[in-house]
Amino acid sequence: MSSEVFSSLLSDFQLEATERLGRLEDLLLTAAEGGDIGAEGVDEIKLQLHTLKGNSGIVGLQHLQSLAHELEDLADTFGTPSPEIDELLQGVDRFRQLLEESAAGEGSAARTDGATRRGAAPGGVRIAFSTLDSLVDLIGEVVIHRNHFADALERLRAEIREAGLRPEILETVQRASDLLAGAFDRLREGVMGLRMVPLRTLFRSLARIVHDESARAGKAVRFETHGGETPMDKALLEVSSEALGHLVRNAIVHGLEGPEERQRLGKGEGLVRLSAEADSREVRIDVLDDGGGIARERVLAAAARRGRTLAPGEDPLSLLFLPGFSTLQSADLSAGRGVGLAAVREAVARSGGRVEVFSEVGVGTLFRLRLPLSVSITRVLLLASDGEDYVLPLSAVVESVELNAAKVNEINGALVLTWRGELVPLIDLGQCFGTSRDRRRMGHAVVIEARGSLRAVAVERVLGIREVVVRGLDPLAGEPPGVAGTTILGDGKPVLILDPSGLMDLSPFARRRGAAGGAS
Repeated sequence: MSSEVFSSLLSDFQLEATERLGRLEDLLLTAAEGGDIGAEGVDEIKLQLHTLKGNSGIVGLQHLQSLAHELEDLADTFGTPSPEIDELLQGVDRFRQLLEESAAGEGSAARTDGATRRGAAPGGVRIAFSTLDSLVDLIGEVVIHRNHFADALERLRAEIREAGLRPEILETVQRASDLLAGAFDRLREGVMGLRMVPLRTLFRSLARIVHDESARAGKAVRFETHGGETPMDKALLEVSSEALGHLVRNAIVHGLEGPEERQRLGKGEGLVRLSAEADSREVRIDVLDDGGGIARERVLAAAARRGRTLAPGEDPLSLLFLPGFSTLQSADLSAGRGVGLAAVREAVARSGGRVEVFSEVGVGTLFRLRLPLSVSITRVLLLASDGEDYVLPLSAVVESVELNAAKVNEINGALVLTWRGELVPLIDLGQCFGTSRDRRRMGHAVVIEARGSLRAVAVERVLGIREVVVRGLDPLAGEPPGVAGTTILGDGKPVLILDPSGLMDLSPFARRRGAAGGAS
């Protein structure tokens, strides 16, 4: 057998084995939570293990074949009063780890985490995600070139008008451009659709976290999921996995009360519910627990110990996302409302999304992730301030308003915008990034929402809506506050992508003379 044929065979085995291990884990977790999988479920567990054993032997992976044989023996305990479910789950983990090591050792082109099955109908194909990633990168380049062409066409139109020339030929070019743009949009949607995977692929790993953490904490927990068919970009799924893992652990370890406390309150077993839905702009994922909730008084007390005060209109719960912030006096191995939640916000912000928190004492806590449909290409609002351009994710924009002195007030040195009867903290983009010494009171203000709070951003001009390709910051740039990444405009100019969540942490207070960024 040639090396090329063997590599293809091994690739197919890795993908199929991953699917079978996932199905095994689903059945075992259902049984572990007291669900009745019935005789058919037990038979399917044994069949999946038997098939894994046989296929491992076909590709010459004897260590996997031996492990599958051991797990078959453990599966026979389902006929006894105490089936070895936890040992089987650990065996699934071991098999998955060895499978990944085998993939790395063989250098297979289609890794377990790098390919997906596209339909079971005849003619379906398996496509490596690396191939799709390359296509998305090419589409990103086309977006940049298309923006460049659109800007050049608009400049040409202006020059023709100034010269008094007839624009008929230009209108022909414009129609051709519009037709090309429509065809490109359909192509982009098709390619991006190939990268979309159902969210239920993530639910399995979260169910495992619930099982392991509830057992470790000695809590009875029911895990409910809704919206598993919600599609999500694979890159965003990886971001969601990191963030949701933290949130689910926090819900079990810190959100839910202990067994004795819940019994005293008449609550029964704990509930962690994960639900998801998508619309034309974003994917929303909720993590809800019916625990004791988060007392705002405790949050404020913890903030006071750190010397942190709230800005006007700032929600105390937003402080939970500050690095190292916690209402707890001691840490634990599983989770912490401090480092964990800061990591959640960082992971979500990297993808241009945001996280919100709602809580009621005695009722429970809800964390909501809002993520763009695609992590690669997104719609933004283009802003100008002091000769610099910036872009702001459109999903965070509430409204753009004209700024004048009558709408701006100063409270204890902080500027606030009077907007729809509310006082919203106002920051000046130029002062925040060191291009202006004075805080703007004229121009425009963009009201944004992040982490359940509002903030207004003062800029010189709002230039309109654009579609841009999201790029990460160079590691040498570090992690400047309020910045999520970079992009390139149609004229080839690189600009910063603002981070709505990070902007909430920038101070609306005047800076001292000589400090970085100037002063009011």
